[in-house]
Amino acid sequence: MDFLSGIDPSLLPYIGVCCALLCAGIFVIGFILQVVGGFLDIFFGFFEVFFEILQGGPIAWCGCLVLIFGCIGCAGFVFFMLNASVSCVEYPTNFCRWLGL
Repeated sequence: MDFLSGIDPSLLPYIGVCCALLCAGIFVIGFILQVVGGFLDIFFGFFEVFFEILQGGPIAWCGCLVLIFGCIGCAGFVFFMLNASVSCVEYPTNFCRWLGL
């Protein structure tokens, strides 16, 4: 502890503030890296699924193909319902009444 005897006592609060800011900065950077890593995991997860389908062969990825067509079908159904509500206002039909629009 002899090395601390040469430090000017008026500098000790500044050294304490610097240490506190360093600890806070490390905490913030660690949190930001966790968040960015999570988003990158999600983003590259989609590519991983796509490349696994390509590498699976003709039989192994049939289930994945059904999953992809299911997702496309759900997206198409949502798109259809969004457009159906707009077109039913302009052209009311029996089909619009069945959907409750």
